[in-house]
Amino acid sequence: MNKEEVMKMNQDGWNKLIKNNCNHSNTSLPEYGPFMENEEKLQLFKDVENKKVLELGCAAGKSLAYLRQKGASEVWGLDISEEQIKKAIDLSIPNSHFIISPMEDIVDEIPANYFDYVLSLYSIGFSADLKESFISANHYLKENGKFILCWTHPFFNTLTLENDKILVGRSYLDENVKEITKSDMHIPMAQFNYKISTLVNSLIDTGFVIDQMIEENTITENHIGNYQSSYWDARKLGVAPTTLIIIAHKK
Repeated sequence: MNKEEVMKMNQDGWNKLIKNNCNHSNTSLPEYGPFMENEEKLQLFKDVENKKVLELGCAAGKSLAYLRQKGASEVWGLDISEEQIKKAIDLSIPNSHFIISPMEDIVDEIPANYFDYVLSLYSIGFSADLKESFISANHYLKENGKFILCWTHPFFNTLTLENDKILVGRSYLDENVKEITKSDMHIPMAQFNYKISTLVNSLIDTGFVIDQMIEENTITENHIGNYQSSYWDARKLGVAPTTLIIIAHKK
């Protein structure tokens, strides 16, 4: 699939998923993923009061609503799905702005060099172009502004279950786009799973300095929430963390 095909598949997929009110796995703050420590513990936004935040791939806006409640002065979100943006607007978050756009594109309506934080929470793997998305994040951030990137841990993605045994069933090295399905309707979407080095080097190449990487031990007492897919089977938890978080700042 080329870039345009990836964008079209994901835009159509998310629109269909939301329009039909399909059950699906999704992540929003204060959560950082299934069986993962949440924001109340990690405190990645501990100084968000009076700060401006942009989320790339904001979905229905729940993370931005949470950050606004925590004291963010202004929140912006963009998402490729108009159905997601409708839901975000319906939240009526004070001092919020929502725009329909792919995260790869630089949007004139969104001010440059303006934000204290840019967040990508379980969305970057649906981007049709990783580096273009990072360039966009850098474009919007103030100097020294923080980019918080959260995605499925690349090694967790390689694990499969066979006869109750945990196996490495997928290549860690394979970064080619894959067609996945979501919900009981088996709605097709396109997803990339990158190596850690690809994520880190792409951030460096696009003007970021890496501050911290988080690979927390999974916490079995944390319920799985709405993560219904067998992909998140709890038996994998002793082998790999579910989530990778990278915190970087703009030079």
